[in-house]
Amino acid sequence: MKLGSSFLVPAGHDRVFAHFLDPDSMRVSVPGCTELDRADAKHYRGRLVNEIAHVRFSAGFSAEITELTEPELVRALLKGEDHKLGSSIKIDARLGVQPDGPDASKVDYSLDVAIWGRIGRLGESLVRRRSQEVEKEFVAAFSEICAAGPPGPDNPGLRSVLERRNGPAPVTEAPVSWWRRLLARLFGKKS
Repeated sequence: MKLGSSFLVPAGHDRVFAHFLDPDSMRVSVPGCTELDRADAKHYRGRLVNEIAHVRFSAGFSAEITELTEPELVRALLKGEDHKLGSSIKIDARLGVQPDGPDASKVDYSLDVAIWGRIGRLGESLVRRRSQEVEKEFVAAFSEICAAGPPGPDNPGLRSVLERRNGPAPVTEAPVSWWRRLLARLFGKKS
């Protein structure tokens, strides 16, 4: 199955390209990506959890950059497998980034997707429909992260996207020592 599209990002193409290579930016941008680590300059490993037609796909995956022309083009081969479902996926991806004005970039991509097993039997129309939903979520999150600043764990866009997706991070209070709790009980005061 072949998929492809293009979209605009409100950031310069150097920054956009750098975000595509940044594991934090991609982990937060890709819906269902729960883990993503960069093993070296050309290899990534991660976990993708997604649902298609009420079938939950949870696969460990590897990605290898097969061609890199910074800051314009990256080609990668992604392979993943869900042992419980007996399903696997292979994606040959091509991504291009071009300037579109002083502070904007045009991103175009094409994916050659092969899916085997239970997920593959769901049919191309269901997989294609879910892919379109994932693309919309990805473009919104990725655009926000790119516009917020350079890649890295301190990018405020990362926190904003995660809070919107998962709700605000819980506020944890510092633990109260046992002796303060005892004094509070004895004298009826808050510790």
